[in-house]
Amino acid sequence: MFALCFGAVHIPLITFLIFEAVRGQWHWGIFFALLIATVVGSAAAILGIWGLLAPMQEATRSLRALRDGDHTRPVPIGGPDMAGQLLESVAHAARSTAEKMDSLQDIATTDLLTGLANRRGFTEALQKRGSGKGTLALLDGNRFKRINDEHGHIEGDRVLRAMAERIAGTISDSEIAARWGGDEFVIFFPEKEVTEANYQLERLRLTMRRRPLARVDGMPVSFAFGLTAVVPEDWDDIDAAISRADMALYEEKRGTSEMVHA
Repeated sequence: MFALCFGAVHIPLITFLIFEAVRGQWHWGIFFALLIATVVGSAAAILGIWGLLAPMQEATRSLRALRDGDHTRPVPIGGPDMAGQLLESVAHAARSTAEKMDSLQDIATTDLLTGLANRRGFTEALQKRGSGKGTLALLDGNRFKRINDEHGHIEGDRVLRAMAERIAGTISDSEIAARWGGDEFVIFFPEKEVTEANYQLERLRLTMRRRPLARVDGMPVSFAFGLTAVVPEDWDDIDAAISRADMALYEEKRGTSEMVHA
């Protein structure tokens, strides 16, 4: 494109030089006038090319930002010409793609039944945090299977959603809760000691007994939980902390069972 424009603005000067060479006469005044006009025309052509390519450069930057994961770049407004329309179309396509990617990311990391994070979302949230002490809790619902067996899965799903809402309403913005699977939930309490997390979950369990989500044989649906301290070394293998919380959960459920049968 540059070569075409450059050649086009030099045609008058080249033609004049050939004509003068054939005639053997040189009109230097005309030559300098044409030379100045050619320089001015070349500058105008370069500016015109730059203006024509600017929307394409902006479109390229938008696509590169999308490739690099930057979805915050504003959508530029193109002009009425073809280059401007191309810019606006590419920018809108990039934004639409980014929004779809965000939507897919949310779906991939969210439990569709409860609205809490799923296992992947919980793991990714912990990886972003990356360090620090805290407490990990693993919760397991009591009598949930009986609800599914006796009242159907629709009622079981309702109770699971209600329990997720209670959990979400109990934790702070810095704390992370997720549905671990079935009627199991996991919570990470950053910078909290085990005793503090235990107190918080006991209060939640008390509210579920006072305002039950459902009853089975006259007993309110509740949950058991296990706690473990998370130390910096656990961030290299968070599954180890999950296993410790699971063991603590098992011990609590076994202790409760022994008390019931005593």
